[in-house]
This record gives sequence, C-alpha cells and structure tokens, in this order.
Amino acid sequence: MTTRDIDDIYLPTQVILTNGQGTSESLYNAKLNLVTTLKDEIRNWRMTNFRKVSQGDKDTYKSLLQRKNTVQLNYADNIGRSIFNRSYEQSLLMSPSAKFSRIVFSTNKPGELYLLNDDSQTVYKITAVRQKLAHVREVLAKGKQQYEVNQEVFKDHTLTLYNGQVHIPRYSYLIGQQNANFFVTSLLNSGEATSVNVRKSGDHTSYSDGAYKRLTVADKTGAVTFENYNANKKMTSDLGRNLQKSFTGLASTGLSLDAIRYFDNEHNGRVVTYRSYVEGFPIFNQTDFGAVQVKNEQSRTEEINFTLTNLQVPLPADEHSSVVVPATQTVLDQLASAGISMSKIKDIVLGYQWENNYDSKQVVDLQPTYYVYLNGKWQLANDLITGNQP
Repeated sequence: MTTRDIDDIYLPTQVILTNGQGTSESLYNAKLNLVTTLKDEIRNWRMTNFRKVSQGDKDTYKSLLQRKNTVQLNYADNIGRSIFNRSYEQSLLMSPSAKFSRIVFSTNKPGELYLLNDDSQTVYKITAVRQKLAHVREVLAKGKQQYEVNQEVFKDHTLTLYNGQVHIPRYSYLIGQQNANFFVTSLLNSGEATSVNVRKSGDHTSYSDGAYKRLTVADKTGAVTFENYNANKKMTSDLGRNLQKSFTGLASTGLSLDAIRYFDNEHNGRVVTYRSYVEGFPIFNQTDFGAVQVKNEQSRTEEINFTLTNLQVPLPADEHSSVVVPATQTVLDQLASAGISMSKIKDIVLGYQWENNYDSKQVVDLQPTYYVYLNGKWQLANDLITGNQP
C-alpha cells in the first residue's frame, strides 16, 4: 500500500515570479523542489480574515497576475478549502463553495495573500502574519532555470504562455507491469477472506467478489477499471471534501504514487484525473485518461481507471539530449493557421508525450511537447497542426 500523503498529491505544479520590472518567469530547479520548499515556509504563517474582493472583473484579475514583486504558486486545477487548510496547516474559515488554483503574495510586503479562480475570475484575500519573506526570496533565488512567461486572461480561463524557446530534457524510463493479482488483493479482498470469481471475455479478464466490486483488465493494453457499486461517497458542493474522497479511492489501489500529481477535476470533483509528472511537467498519452482517474458521478458507485504499466527507473541521458520547444505563441499561431480558433482553446500546457521505444518493450521515451485542451479533451498540438488527430 502507498505511503504517500494527500499533501503530496494535491501540490502546485508551477512557481511564477514577477520581478520589480514587471517581468514574469517560471522557475525550476532540478535538484530542489521549489514548490514543497515554499509550501513548508508558508506553513509557518498564520492566516485569518478570508474574504472575496472581486468576481468577474477581468482588469482587476489581470492586474493582480501582473503585479510587480509577487510570486504565484499555481495548481493544475482548482482546489477547495479543506485541501488548502491541510496543505498549509491552517484553520482558515472560508466558504465551502470557494475554489481556486492560484496563490499569490508579495515577495517584499508582508500582511496578505490572494487566492485566484481563473474560471470565474474571482479574487479572495487573506490576512497573513508571521511571514518571513526573506526566507521566501532565498528559496526563489534558487530557481536556477527561468523561463519568461506571459499570462493571457480570457473570459473563463487564463493561459500561461512561454515567451521564448524552452530547453527541456528528453527522458527514457524503464517501465514495469504490476501483476493484476496485486490489485485483486488490494481492491477486492481488502484483507478479507473473500472468494473471487474470474471470468474471461475476449481480450478482457474480469474479477468479482460476487457482490459489489468488480475489476476488469484489458489483457493487451494493461488498462484497468475497478468498480465499487457500494462506495456510497456522497459528493457535495465542497470541492475540497470531494477531492479528499477522490484521494481515498486513489490510495486504495495500492499504486506507487511517487510521481503522481493532481491534474484536473470535472463536475466539482466528481471526476478527478491524476497524471505522472517528471521535473514538474505532466505526462500525456500514458492512457486515454492520464495515470489514474477516479469517478464518483453516480450516487453509490465509484469507478477507478488506471494501468498496470508504470515508470520505474530513469535511464542515463546524454547531457545534450535536451529538446528545444518553441514559444507558446508560435504554436498558437500554427494552430490558428490550421483553422483552430483561439477562443476554443481552454488551455495549453508544456508536457511530455509517452512514446513506446522501438528498440525495447521495457523502455518508454518521454518527448517534450505541447498539449491543448480543445473540445473537452487534451490533444497533441502537433497533431492538430498537421491534421493527424484521430
């Protein structure tokens, strides 16, 4: 069973620093996790007086994103109050319906921080004391890799664009395949002496406890679907609580969660997607749904989708194996030339494409590239540009 904590899964995935000249940069350090280091620093602060200061005001929202001498901790998607309070060891009173994906605060003026929601352009303000901003600046100074970014605010979303070329390492990993019996034990038996029924149907093998639980494995791909018809996880308007319930399902699988991070949610946390991350960038194409997807859409049923295949050991890489990825605007211009309207693109992210290695079935290559959220799904930008999308 995994020993990863919920705080390790619901983490910001990006640190953006805006300096005194108004230039914003995304910061990285391959040897130091800036996100967790800043999170540990924020845990020492005391926060009170949560209040909403604006909603739907594009100018106010944009000015805060561009405010000089500030730092942003950005999540891949919204979180709620219980996740925030637990992650930063606070007891902050806030509305159960509050949700946000950005934490913004000054690097030189203590006393406050902001929580931002891109979807509704809502800004929440919090009073903070015990801030040691000198410590924050010391951490930010360790961001050895800086990529200049620009944040474009639209009606219901914000795009983070890399202004120039980005040099990102290409990786190869040994992959392993977990035996399906492991998950039969962890998900169906759960330590109980329950008999399991096995049924083969075409390319699928199904395991059932004869009552409420079923595990189905696609024999060729290793894709797994677990269904619990008696989960009875009541979902509410509180996104944070819904995300906690989703994590319970994730942890119950017994999967190794070392590289797994929260990526997005739909229907206020009723569908939550987790992806594998490498050096702060998400991996796509591992499956159709990410690394793990937890669904609690029906009243009593929980469905968990995952795969038997997982990353294990990174292979030694050539020091010159980094890939030069173009500026985001270059890709957006190419998409526009291919007839894709900018207004339809809800997000564009830099990540890794999971590619099978032609020389070895035990190796997977991770290729840096852009992915676009379009028409309700993530798609490879290059496929959209060349017209090769399935």
